[in-house]
Amino acid sequence: MASRSEAFHPLPPVPPAVFWSVMGGTAAAMLDLAVAAAYWGPRGVAPDRIFQSIAAWLLGPAAFTGGEGTVALGAVLYAGVLSGVMGAYRLLARRSPVLLRRPFGAGAVYGASMYGLIFLVFVPHFSAATPATHAWQWHAVCVAAYVLLIGIPAALLARIQAR
Repeated sequence: MASRSEAFHPLPPVPPAVFWSVMGGTAAAMLDLAVAAAYWGPRGVAPDRIFQSIAAWLLGPAAFTGGEGTVALGAVLYAGVLSGVMGAYRLLARRSPVLLRRPFGAGAVYGASMYGLIFLVFVPHFSAATPATHAWQWHAVCVAAYVLLIGIPAALLARIQAR
């Protein structure tokens, strides 16, 4: 019979960076999608359409006729993108320690920059999605969400991991 200390295998003190990037990215994606649903729901847009609009990055307009499969694809795709955003901050912070020393300011700038990069550069120019125009209020909500739900948490996670 194994002794109690031999049978117990504690987890390492800090989980791998990939784990935290995926967990942080998934949480940020779901929170950001909840913000989108809260904004678009009263305007008559079903939550499924929000997820399908992300699936449209890969599938184009066909995503809106794909049913539950494209809803799931949109959720997984967005969680993956934001996991990459979380991990990228950590990599940038390795090269520039000021990003760790000033997580709120640097995270806010990073979040706003990532919103611009994803939704003003990547999606309209490099995805299969049909370009859409939105009111400035929607963009303001999105930038605020990216600052508070993505950029600052990415900076705080990177800071915790660096310790």
